[in-house]
Amino acid sequence: MISLRLLSLHTLTCFLLFVQTHSEDERKTYIVYMGDLPKGVESTESLHITMLQNILASKFTADVLVHSYKKSLNGFVAKLTEEEAVRMEGLDDVVSVFPNKRNEVQTTRSWDFVGLSQSVKRTTTESDIIVGVIDTGIWPESHSFDDQGFGPPPSKWKGTCHNFICNKYNTFSFDK
Repeated sequence: MISLRLLSLHTLTCFLLFVQTHSEDERKTYIVYMGDLPKGVESTESLHITMLQNILASKFTADVLVHSYKKSLNGFVAKLTEEEAVRMEGLDDVVSVFPNKRNEVQTTRSWDFVGLSQSVKRTTTESDIIVGVIDTGIWPESHSFDDQGFGPPPSKWKGTCHNFICNKYNTFSFDK
């Protein structure tokens, strides 16, 4: 009787250790943001592959790199374990590493989004209306972007300042 209990306990312990070990090796998608592109770099994708090869060594396979951003930012999406993501974040060229998450579209039908009932009788003046928003950009000098009271930027900050009056955090002008 006691040996059966010990055997059951031993089997359960082995199973739990296996599950824990297996889950630690599980790869999830992470976004690796690197700030400005280094001068003289021709291919961002080859730079990203090299970084992954350095972190993963023999574990690197072609399917680890999910996407390499080429236009909007310097970064990539990769399948990493938690430990690999932490090591990646410790690299000098990396600003941040964060888990990729799926975001659902917030609205394609405004009635549902706002929570209005469709069963209510509406007047004809309320039908066939399209509400649009025109984004006219930002105004860096606005008080909304004032950096008074903030300390210096973090040491891993990789931004650059363009030729206009700017503070420590508002560093890009999009007037083109």
